[in-house]
Amino acid sequence: MFNAKIKQFILLKYMKNIAFLVSLLGIALVGSMKSYGQGENQVYFEVAGKGLYYSLNYERSIVNFTDELSVAASVGFCRINGNTDIEKSHDITLPFELNFQYALNNHRIVLGYGTTYWRYFLPDIPIYNSNLNQQPMRPELKKVTEWFAHGLVEYRFQKQDGGILLKAGYVPLFFAKMENFAYQKKMNLAHSFNVGVGYSF
Repeated sequence: MFNAKIKQFILLKYMKNIAFLVSLLGIALVGSMKSYGQGENQVYFEVAGKGLYYSLNYERSIVNFTDELSVAASVGFCRINGNTDIEKSHDITLPFELNFQYALNNHRIVLGYGTTYWRYFLPDIPIYNSNLNQQPMRPELKKVTEWFAHGLVEYRFQKQDGGILLKAGYVPLFFAKMENFAYQKKMNLAHSFNVGVGYSF
């Protein structure tokens, strides 16, 4: 029988994979859904949140259950200078998300879940039997890729017929164990918030 730690690790692994697949499926459905009118597409810039630093996102409503309740899928992009002194590098994050939105006139409550791809670089000194007599060696940049999950509880001001979009919310981030970072448990929770502005059409 699995112990608690193994179960937690397996749960986190499958949560991230399922979130990624569901997000891709939702985005793929966009092309097959009929248009519901204005306000179903959103482009917005978000500070912090699911992109860690910031993100530029495109979002599309893919299912409208009623005039008030809908489901949307989004994909985003962030590129920022890396934290490396050896040579110049760039970190990239790509957040994917599915969310449920409840609209009341120009106000919306949004609940979402997704996953973010994160590519960054770390200083690394490779040590092998063949180069032991060559130490100290110059550090090199090592590329690292991670996937982390995120949740979303958000308020939006968004007119039903399109226009300016304002948003702010709470974004919990769920990390697996990461190399050379303070997060060293099987599952780690970090708290983030977002503030964003965009346009719906």
